[in-house]
Amino acid sequence: MKDAERWDAELEEKASPAPLLQSWAWGEVQSHAGWRIERVSLPGGAMASVQVRSVALAREAYVPRGPVPATADAVDELIVWARGAEMARIVIEPEAPADLADRLTERGFAPIAQTQPQHTRIIPLGPPEELLKSFRHGRRYNIRAGLRRGVVVREGKDAAELERQSAAVEQRESIHLPNRRYYDLLLEHLPWCRTYVAFKPDTDEALATVLVARHAGRAYSLFAGRSGKHPELMGNDVAWWHAISSAAEASCRDFDLWGVPPPNSAPNHPWQGLGFFKAEFGGHELSYVGAWERILSAAGARLIALERKSRTYVRGLKRNIS
Repeated sequence: MKDAERWDAELEEKASPAPLLQSWAWGEVQSHAGWRIERVSLPGGAMASVQVRSVALAREAYVPRGPVPATADAVDELIVWARGAEMARIVIEPEAPADLADRLTERGFAPIAQTQPQHTRIIPLGPPEELLKSFRHGRRYNIRAGLRRGVVVREGKDAAELERQSAAVEQRESIHLPNRRYYDLLLEHLPWCRTYVAFKPDTDEALATVLVARHAGRAYSLFAGRSGKHPELMGNDVAWWHAISSAAEASCRDFDLWGVPPPNSAPNHPWQGLGFFKAEFGGHELSYVGAWERILSAAGARLIALERKSRTYVRGLKRNIS
């Protein structure tokens, strides 16, 4: 058995579903995006695909959706590993419920801003006809209207179109999304990753794009964008429907909508509209413990923080210039 197959098989023994962001292929994506990947088998049997980055002599470790399983004992062993590897800082975002927070605080971790969605919505999948009936009335109406009006969706690997659609979202929402190179990495290195692009009838004018990955029986809508043009065609609804129904037809167990506002968030929350849109697909909300940081070297962590602040400043300048 190859290393990648062995890693993923062991991961599936320890978690159901096994987290996409702890898979071998996700590590390959990140290795091409500038991280060094260390796949760690901890003494008690837990696993962690660790993304490592160096800033001068300081090193930081990031563990998305890990360790697996996400237990207090596994975190203890991960800290021991990080000290031995001379990390200045380690950040973890486990797939664990909020009650792990007390255990993390006891171990010297502090909560920080999330990188991955802390709150999401999971749709159980089934036969597409029954699935569509389970959606709320407004979403069903929009999907059926878009189909009647002739919107066409093409499945493929169109990173360029996703970048164009994402740029429109960035302008409207004042958020930062990846560039085409990162989308290309996902489409190239993840075993199953596709784009779903909705087009205006009888034209090549794209209306919306959704990027979906599938792993261990779960589909994930990692990125999406829409131009905002021709809203009467419901292109965004139809693109999402094709992404979800295709996963159902491929026998995926469920679909992770990848990010919603926190439960009971205020009406002015920046994700409120997104949360309403996704809620109309049904399913249930799921919350994780969030992102947590442990400082192992104060001097090294300060150096890393300065470098990150500089990168954020430069990125902001580029956005203002463009």
